[in-house]
Amino acid sequence: MTFTDGLWQSIASIYAAILTLLDGAITEFTARRMFTGDLGAVFTIPVGRNPHEVAVAPNGSKLYVPNAAGNSVSVIDLRTNSETKKITHPDFNNPHGVAFTPDSRRALVTSERSRKIFVLDAMTDQVLRVIETDQGGTHMVTVNTAGTHAYFTNRESNTVTFMDLNDYRILANVNVGRGAEGFALSPDGRQIWVGNRNDSTISVVDVPSRSTIATFSSGQNPIRLAFTPDGKHVVSPDGASGNVDVYDAATRRKIQTVPASAGGIVAATDGKRMYVASQGSNEVQVIDTATWKVTNRIPVGSGPDGIAYR
Repeated sequence: MTFTDGLWQSIASIYAAILTLLDGAITEFTARRMFTGDLGAVFTIPVGRNPHEVAVAPNGSKLYVPNAAGNSVSVIDLRTNSETKKITHPDFNNPHGVAFTPDSRRALVTSERSRKIFVLDAMTDQVLRVIETDQGGTHMVTVNTAGTHAYFTNRESNTVTFMDLNDYRILANVNVGRGAEGFALSPDGRQIWVGNRNDSTISVVDVPSRSTIATFSSGQNPIRLAFTPDGKHVVSPDGASGNVDVYDAATRRKIQTVPASAGGIVAATDGKRMYVASQGSNEVQVIDTATWKVTNRIPVGSGPDGIAYR
């Protein structure tokens, strides 16, 4: 079975409390479901312990799923819809964020507790390079559309790191708010919006000048952020209220609150829908961006977190 377009959802028991409730009996468990349109869940693929994020290679060949508690990255072959390998390394310690380069040849993975960033060769599924960072809590990663730079949030150091992907130099660590975690790069690559969970604020970083140009109040816990593909709106699930806040990207004003749920969020390529991983209800909620209303709910596994769309 081959899918040229679809939604991939990382399904994980992401909290230690959930693993305790299961008495540690599950070491590999439901970790991903695939969706096509509104047909619902197609299948589930087991991966490692505590998968948090997921990234699909732009060429559609594979998924990478960091397993935070398993200290590995699962490789999912999308031709066979199966895990073909777990990438491991002695310095993996809570691998979390993951992003491919646009040519699908490399991927970046954060290792939060070892303060290291891993570059993976996505052709061979091997560790290509390990980069040390002096920043604490390196959590999420994204790559620009040109494939020239990567950006990372550091939730303990309260910064955003800029990295040159030609030589892997750290170019800057830009100060933002406390608990910087979820973030989004604008489609034109000129701004990064960062959710500061401990400050209940959002910071806007100007990419060309590598500086923070604005910080404003947000929901209590802006856990994730995503731009709509046209760059006009930024959507942020609030982990405290369980709602999804919608901001006008130009004015930075909140224009809508959607009664949905908090978790990972991603936009469909055409921008007509947003998909939110609802940890509280174990489903993916589909938001219509024309009306900013939830139009569909797709049941998934326990504690959905990371989400990707291709």
